[in-house]
Formats: sequence, C-alpha cells, structure tokens
Amino acid sequence: MNGNNKLASVENLMEKFHVYSDQGNNQKAKETLQTALEIQTTKLGDDHLAVAMILHHLGIVLKREGNSDEALESLNRALAIRVKNLGEKHFDTAKTYESIGRLFVEQGNHEKAEEMFQKAVDISLEILPHDDSDLMNLYQLLALSLQMQDKYSEATKIQKSILGTLLETHGEDHFAVVKSYVGIARLLVKENRFDDAHQMLDKSIEICSRLQALGDFDATILAGALGYKAPLLEVQGDWEGAMELFNKVIVIQQEEVGEKHRLTAQAYEALALAYVRRGMLEDAIKVYVKSITIWKTVLVNGHSKIKEVTNAIKVFKHTKALNEQGLAMKAQGDFEKAIQLFQEALNVCNKAMGDLHPHMAIVNENISSVKVEQGLLEDAIAASAEALKIRRRTLGDDHIDTKKRMEAHRSLLKRLLESPSYNILLPIE
Repeated sequence: MNGNNKLASVENLMEKFHVYSDQGNNQKAKETLQTALEIQTTKLGDDHLAVAMILHHLGIVLKREGNSDEALESLNRALAIRVKNLGEKHFDTAKTYESIGRLFVEQGNHEKAEEMFQKAVDISLEILPHDDSDLMNLYQLLALSLQMQDKYSEATKIQKSILGTLLETHGEDHFAVVKSYVGIARLLVKENRFDDAHQMLDKSIEICSRLQALGDFDATILAGALGYKAPLLEVQGDWEGAMELFNKVIVIQQEEVGEKHRLTAQAYEALALAYVRRGMLEDAIKVYVKSITIWKTVLVNGHSKIKEVTNAIKVFKHTKALNEQGLAMKAQGDFEKAIQLFQEALNVCNKAMGDLHPHMAIVNENISSVKVEQGLLEDAIAASAEALKIRRRTLGDDHIDTKKRMEAHRSLLKRLLESPSYNILLPIE
C-alpha cells in the first residue's frame, strides 16, 4: 500500500472510530484505533503528532472499558509526544493532562488528579480567554478533585470565581451558571451549611424554569440540580420530599436520554443508595437491578462499574438475609445466635463495602439492641457508638437518622450511669 492509500485508509479508519464511539461500541472503536495506530507508527514513526492523537483517543476508549493501566500508558505516551513536538503551552497538551486527570478521578487518586487538572488550568490560562468554556470546565474539574480531598475552602474559592466569570459573561439565565450554583451547593453541604446550599439549588432550579419558558432548555441539567437537592432534603428529615425528587430525576432522564443511558442508570443508583441509608435493602436491591440492566447495555462486559453494582446487589442480598435471620433469632430469644448472624452480616459488608458503609450502622444498631436485651449495657453502648460514628461520617450530624442514633446513644449512656452495678469513684475536691 503506497503512502496516499495508507493516508486514505487511516482517514477512513478514524471516521469509523468516531461512528463506533458515538454508538458506544468500545470494542470496535478500540480495534479500529489499534489498526490506525499500527499504520501511522509504521509510516510516520513513534513520535509523530498523528500517532499522539490516536494514542489519546485509545486511552479514552480503554478508560471506558475499565482498563485503567493500559489507558494511563496510552495517554502518557500521547502526552510525551505532544510535549516534545508542541511544548507544554499548547491546547492539545492541556487536553491530554485533562484526560489523565479524569482517569485518576475514576481510580480514586484525587491527589494526582488535582496535579493534572492544575497543569491543564495553568496552560489554558496562558492560551485561552478567561471566560473560555474549556477553561471553565477545567476549573470545575480542579474544584471537584479538591473537594474529594476534603479541601473545601480551596474548592469553594474556585467555584465562586467560576460563578463570577460566568455571571459577567452570560448573565444569570445560562445553563453554565446553573451548573456553577449546583457546584457551590455541593460544597456548602460538605460544610453543613444546608440553608445556604438550599438557596444555591433553588436559584439553579429557578433559572431552569426561566430557560424552559424561553424554550432554551436542557432538562438533564435540571435533573442534576434536583439530584443534589434530594439528598439534602433527606438529610433534613424530609424523606417524602427527597423520594419525590429522586424519582423525578429518573423520569426526567428517561424522557430526555432514554432508559438505556448512563444518566438514567446513575439516577437509579442515587435512589438505591437513599434506600440503603434508610435500611430499606429490599427496595434498594430492586432499584439496583434496574441500574445494572442499563450498565450492561451501555458498557462493555467486565467494566468496573458493572462489577461494582453487581457486587453491591450480591452483598445487600446476603446481608439482608443475615440481618433478617438475626432479627428472627432475637424475636425467639436466641440472642447468641442473633449476635452471630449480625456479626456475619458485618463481616460480609465490611469486606465488600468498607467499615463506614451506611448499612454497617444498621447492623451495629441491631447488635446494640440485642446487647440491651441481654443486659450487657457496655457492649450495647460500644455497638451504638460504632453505629453513630458511621452515621456521622456518611450522613452528617444534621441528618435525621444521625440525630435519632445520637438520642438513642445518650439514652443508653444514661441507663448505664443510673445502673446500680455501675459505680464511679469521683475524685475528692
């Protein structure tokens, strides 16, 4: 094949790649890119910019497959070529840093993600206008990576800077402003500033209503605002209001992007997690099943998200059964067997989800109640304290369930202090 034919072949392959990518056919997209990469590397050498472009696309496809190690290798190769040929201060170099940062986010390595996003921001500040949409998106990603490291003050500073620029550029009635208000609200929730968070979210929803009236409306952005308001209502004890919004988000995504879309799957997962936090595992499992059905359609087999949700369903089914058996044993007065079953449920959940998962709090509360029946108040308090720690870490101090656990824990402490068998030697003044 001569040079012109190879060039035409690569152009044809890249066109096919974009078609496969739009269809969500990652396997075909990957195979097409690998063929194009082989042709371009043979013809142009390892360090050509055309090779870097293919490597960048390939890294993103590999990331979608959940193959993070190969994805990082491909993106780093693309970055090295672009830095060598274009230098650091180039848009394509910044985009590669951004893609590597996104990969680190998926891996949960938010410190490295922050480093990559900061590099992309620094480059973009020198080559793009201060109100450029790509720069605004990079700032959002940087703020998110800071938030995930609990660096809330730094993240809030960035988000407010973004909001100021967007208001100056677009005025208030713009979808980018909606996203910015939502981003600030998320941070305010982390700082337990719930009233301020409500104000930010209400502003975003009001803007969506005005845009809808003007006919310039993207309902998925409204769904995002409602999706953050729902757990905020839950935290403040408005369970019915939260459920209404969780379900409204699902309906919006179904109408806008269809049932078989990642946004709809994410909306189902948000509802499922709310059920988990309430200890409603049967309802959670039903919703998780809807979510996994979608993920299996839109992602390749073996993707990390499919494994994650499949494992969650398996664990919740197992722990639900153990928990129910434990409660049955408690009702029959077989406290030792009940404790054994609850402890097994803890071990299963801890191994799969970690020791701070919301369901761990529920099981610890059940253990505490059995210890009370046995008259073992100190053991009951220990289990209650563990449940309270999980509630506070996962739900916050102002959540209605945390407050209920706090009250129950105080009641146990009071009973222990008032117990005749509990003597405290006070120091002589």
